[in-house]
Formats: sequence, C-alpha cells, structure tokens
Amino acid sequence: MKYFVCEGTPEGEYNASTKARRDVEYILKKMDFKEFYIQTKYGVQQNKLLKFKQFIDYRKNCKIWVKTIENLKKDDILLIQYPLLNSMLGFEKVMKKLKEKEVKTVLLIHDLDSLRFTKMPRVIKEDRDVINKASYIIAHNKKMKEKLIEMCGIDEEKILELGIFDYISEKEITLKERKKETPIVIAGNLSKEKAEYLKYLKDVKNVTFNLYGKGYQKDEAEKNINYMGAFLPEELIENLEGSFGLVWDGTSIDTCAGTYGEYLRYNNPHKISLYLTAMLPVIVWSKSAMAEFVKENNVGILIDSMQDIGEKIKNLTDEEYTTILENTRKISENLRKGEYLKKVIKNL
Repeated sequence: MKYFVCEGTPEGEYNASTKARRDVEYILKKMDFKEFYIQTKYGVQQNKLLKFKQFIDYRKNCKIWVKTIENLKKDDILLIQYPLLNSMLGFEKVMKKLKEKEVKTVLLIHDLDSLRFTKMPRVIKEDRDVINKASYIIAHNKKMKEKLIEMCGIDEEKILELGIFDYISEKEITLKERKKETPIVIAGNLSKEKAEYLKYLKDVKNVTFNLYGKGYQKDEAEKNINYMGAFLPEELIENLEGSFGLVWDGTSIDTCAGTYGEYLRYNNPHKISLYLTAMLPVIVWSKSAMAEFVKENNVGILIDSMQDIGEKIKNLTDEEYTTILENTRKISENLRKGEYLKKVIKNL
C-alpha cells in the first residue's frame, strides 16, 4: 500500500499545516496514496510554566509514532513531509524501526534547519540521522541534492529533485495585462526578523515596490513603497499587482546575506511558486538555487544586488517581457495541476 503521513486526526484536530503541505496531500490523494494518521499533538508554548508540559508531549509523540507504525507491513510505502509538523524527540528512532520493518520511506523535504542554521551541531546531527535512514529523499533542487550528498554521504540514486513546489489552485487564472515599468511585488512575511532587508528598500534607486503580507512597519521616509495589505494564499493570487515578484531574503539589499539569505542557495521558496502561479515573472538572486530554474524556463531575471533591478528592467525589451509573461503562463498551469510532484512520484 502507498501512504502519506497526516499528523493529527481525520477531523483535523492538531493539524496546522501550511498550504505547501496541504498541496502535497492533495496531489498524493490524486495518485492513490492513502492517509496514514499519526495522532500527535501540535503546539508551541510561550509560557515558561507550560514548557515542561510541552517537553512531555514531544516525548509522547515519539511513543505514538512507534505504536502507530506497527500497522504497516513489509514493502508498504510511507511518504513523510519533513520536518515533522508536530515536534517530537527521537524521530531517528522511528525511522530506524521503519527500516527494520522493511517499510519503504520517502522523505519529502520542506525545510532543512541543518542548511539554515549551519553553526548548530545538534540540528545537523538530527537531520543527518533521519535522512540517512530514509529509503528515498525528495530534495528541492540540484543544489540541495549536492549538499545532502556532501553532508550525509548518501547515494545520489536515493535523492530525487522536485524542481519547484506546486501551488494547487482550482480557480481559473487569466494572464493579466502587465507592464514592465510597474512596481516590483514583495509578498510574504514582512517582519523585521524575517526580512530585515526591507528597511533598506528606500535606498534602491529607480524602483517602486508593492508589499503584501503581515509584519510590515512603514517608515515615513520610504516614498517608493506601497503597502497593499495581507491576504489569504488563495486570495493573494488575484491581487498581486506589478511587473515582477521579488524572491529575496536576509539582511542586505546588496546580496542575500545572513541566515535566511544564505539559505536561498539551497531551498525552493514557496513564494516563487505563488508568483509564477499568478503569472507574475520573478526576480531572483543570481546565486540562489532557483536561479537555474528561472534561467532555463525564461520566467524572470537574475540579479546580484537589488540595485541592479532598475537597469535590468530598463534594458529588457517589450518583446522579451512578453515572452517571459507567456512562459509564466505555461509554468502556472503546471503548478496549479501539481505536475512537478506528480513527475517525481512517477519516477520514484
């Protein structure tokens, strides 16, 4: 049998999954995978007095996993979205037991803290121990695959590349009339902790920005910024107004620096899937892992610094921009149908 893990109950209790995870579940159901419910508990306690209870819950989650996987049989396939939605202690022990039962495990990676927080040996060891026990791994892209081989010493035949995260939408989306001279879109978490570079946007010459999301605190000096509000993922697609969507992170506008900026060297930001689904071309850091995808599919432009944006757009002809728009339309259709994950699962 083919299964995918659902962390919670059939009624949705404890389930606080993101759109990316929900889309994976949607696609797998279409491919005849069955839900495999692990009724663990979710939650992060801020109250210090409740931290100990949370620690106990994490230990219980491990026991729940061990008990529930007893229902699996030899040669069953179990797809696990990693990291786990509901935190626990000792997940490598669960992976070991699955291996002993000869269950084929597929680890679909959403994030890897070992690549994001590179100076935390404990986190690196946890990821490495879990990944080494999986039968197969679905990595974001070629760069992440290469890093996993280097970090974990695993056989490259065990790793498949997703390419880009799908973005399921059953709504009919039409290609908007876009002009390359209109503002650049930035959507997502706009808090200072996540996107520190935003405070320097006022220094980017000859570029105006439309910002979408929560956490933004406007500075009166930022004359080149329009804050457009926050929307649900399903609503955001229809409300993105601009010429390109920017995929950038970190502490600087000169390069993608810092913990989150450097992480772009390896991951597929879900933001790029949002933009392309909305048929909005993208601007990405030239050293990011997604630069190769953007270049190969001709769906945007690459920059070294945000100061390059104005000149890059100025040098782009109307014909070239029209071609890029048409290419985003094709990619949008594939993303909305889940074609990228489908292809990987079929190859698997």
